[in-house]
Amino acid sequence: MADIVNKQISRRSFLGLFGASAVTLGLGLVGCGATGEKGGAATAGSSAAASIDKLTMVWLPNESSSEFDAGREEFGKVLEKYAGVKVELMTTTDYNVAIEAIASGKAQLANMGAEGFIQAQKKNSKVLPLVTTSDTDGKLDGAKYYSRICVPEAEMSTYADSAEETGYSIKNIKGKRMSFVSATSTSGFKVPCNAIMKAFPDDVKSSDELSTPGFFSQVLFGNSHPGSAVNLLQGDADVAAFDDVDVDTYLDVPEGERDAVNAAGSVYSVKADAPQPFDRVQGKKFGIIQATPVLNGPIAVNTEKVPQEIIDKLVKGLTSKETSEDELLFAPEDKEGTGAVWSLGDTAGFIAVEDSWYDPIRALG
Repeated sequence: MADIVNKQISRRSFLGLFGASAVTLGLGLVGCGATGEKGGAATAGSSAAASIDKLTMVWLPNESSSEFDAGREEFGKVLEKYAGVKVELMTTTDYNVAIEAIASGKAQLANMGAEGFIQAQKKNSKVLPLVTTSDTDGKLDGAKYYSRICVPEAEMSTYADSAEETGYSIKNIKGKRMSFVSATSTSGFKVPCNAIMKAFPDDVKSSDELSTPGFFSQVLFGNSHPGSAVNLLQGDADVAAFDDVDVDTYLDVPEGERDAVNAAGSVYSVKADAPQPFDRVQGKKFGIIQATPVLNGPIAVNTEKVPQEIIDKLVKGLTSKETSEDELLFAPEDKEGTGAVWSLGDTAGFIAVEDSWYDPIRALG
């Protein structure tokens, strides 16, 4: 059984965006994420040890909460099964801790957002993508989630804009109290910052300017997507950025296709029985005023520390039908409270991915 090691620290998260030009690959495809130039796991000349007797898997703060204990534990068992070595699970409350862990080799595997992965790779070029989660058809075409800028439902009219195709704009957020997830979060910082810079080209030149008061009267960091949402709903912030996949499990989600319910104008309410941290804001409502699709992040591997033989086994096992049908990893849409980290409402399972697939994220600068 995988050992769980809790590391409690805190800080921020970075980069990301959509990237629609993805290669279509089927589930079960082996090798694409495991080889390649500046990407794909273990390139020629890798200095990975000939053998190892343990792997450490680090998790970002969003998936480190007790709500996902069962899912993390199951993933550890799956990794042990296919890698053939003991697996230790490391949780964090700090995005940068996870980035440093995979880059340094303290952890050899990591569940990451796209920007966190890019930041880790900048520190160590041997950090490469192993697999990512596919779309619901088992392909990369729709392997995405949503970065959202949200406000309390009662304030939605303040951001209504008939000149915009969506009916809303972010032109009135200047001077507000803003909550981000972390300065190293893809969907909770980099993507919304890019949207803000585009809307205010004369006021903001870099995302660094948005991490401290100036453009905003106050800047908060929730250190997780739920944390940022709660900052908004309990009245500490006027506007907040957070994604759908890490928050919607706590919410009554509007009916409709995923793209439609993540569009500007959609209103969500917190479930009446929502657990921590949403137990403080049960029944509260918010609306989306801006949304951007973001590439699914990878399960990353430090190829300097993991032998190619184990990398190949992991790609084959993680992209197998058996893994995709494991309900403790991928919760069916009609089941709640399973502890699964991923949902079959968003994905059909894991798929191998090339490092170059994340070039749209790198292009954001």
